[in-house]
Amino acid sequence: MPDEELTEVQEPEEKGKEQPEEKAPDILISGLDMRRLVELDACTRCGECLNWCPVYDQDSREDIIPRKKVTDFLKIIKSQQGVLSHIMKDQKLPAPLRKLIGAIFRYKEIGPSEVKDFVKNLYECSTCGQCHIVCPANIETVQLWEDIRRLIVDAGYGPLKPQKALVKSVKAYDNPWQQPRAGRTKWARRAKKEKLINDLPREIKKTGGKILLFLGCTAAYDINVKQVAVSTLNILEMLGVDYGILGKDEKCCGSVLLRMGDQEFERLASENIKTFNELGITTLISSCAGCFKTIKQDYPKVGRLNFEVLHTVQFLRRLLEEKKLKFITPIEKIVTYHDPCHLGRATGVFDDPRIIMDAIPGLELVEMPRNREYSRCCGAGGGLKSGYPDIQNKMAQRRVKEAEETGAEELVSACPFCFQGLQVGITATNSDLVMRDITFLVETALKEKE
Repeated sequence: MPDEELTEVQEPEEKGKEQPEEKAPDILISGLDMRRLVELDACTRCGECLNWCPVYDQDSREDIIPRKKVTDFLKIIKSQQGVLSHIMKDQKLPAPLRKLIGAIFRYKEIGPSEVKDFVKNLYECSTCGQCHIVCPANIETVQLWEDIRRLIVDAGYGPLKPQKALVKSVKAYDNPWQQPRAGRTKWARRAKKEKLINDLPREIKKTGGKILLFLGCTAAYDINVKQVAVSTLNILEMLGVDYGILGKDEKCCGSVLLRMGDQEFERLASENIKTFNELGITTLISSCAGCFKTIKQDYPKVGRLNFEVLHTVQFLRRLLEEKKLKFITPIEKIVTYHDPCHLGRATGVFDDPRIIMDAIPGLELVEMPRNREYSRCCGAGGGLKSGYPDIQNKMAQRRVKEAEETGAEELVSACPFCFQGLQVGITATNSDLVMRDITFLVETALKEKE
């Protein structure tokens, strides 16, 4: 009952007997592996995460920073599952005695309201991974938050109500945008009608292509981000790549479920792995950093992949080095690049997009102060945008301001989710910056100048 109020089970009133306080359902720490348990104890409470957290930068509450979340989670676990907690949960103990024992051993019972406050703080996080990069103890914070979210969901507390729509949509429609499965290919028909593409993309089940283009839900369904799908498709066609797509049979990668802590991720991942392996492909490429990270790093924990997984920028860099990608049209622009969290910090892909942009004649790249592993998160990931849209908006505005200060004309990224998130900041501030995906620049530089 994640959304329902957890109410106290009332016992028959007895004269002179004080009623027991409301109890919170136990969060079973047995669901954490040994590494996570060690990491909970490894936090030194140094506060380095406070200095770098992009969410704290917009909502300066101690409760949301990593060190406090670790402390609060440990308090809950000790209250619910410590040796003393089992004595204190004995309903036969008179209330005065319970209070005395608690005072002696400094034990505090945690009720549902306190757990719910912790859950709100836990989900006010984009899981960007910046805290892991700066952590002196090298705690894998993203994995820790995702594992704790899973325990929270299992106990019936999460995710937050606004985030539940995303989870339900993935389960019902195989995409987080509450759109019908048949609508997944609408972008291509619309793009062909508008003459943005010459032909509809090839379906891999019919052509038997060796490379699967996994478009992802955002580029396929969000009309404002369809340029990512259009440009990626045109690039592959112009270069004569033997590729194919799944069309209406493509399902969400499941990143939303995993980041929210929903156990259904394994079911969806298993189905996708089976589908991919049966295609006999050699390579899967994706222009979405979230899909790439999920399939590259998280799927192998569920099942074996019989192919390599590349982000589009990695694939294009390979073609560039093989002399198969040659730019013929200069782009006289000054641009700055935003490293997506899932592409940069999570998977270490920093050089590839920069090498590609450096190879485009006329293009000048100027870096923001926070770049590569220190790139400031746009706030679109980890469920933050759906749970805390105002915070995401402020984070995007902060990043846009940082981009403007470089003097760039265009803000470039390599992820439709970042495209979507940063566009929020551009619109909110009436910025003159133009949002671009790197595939748009590549496509433009490949075309004959009109």
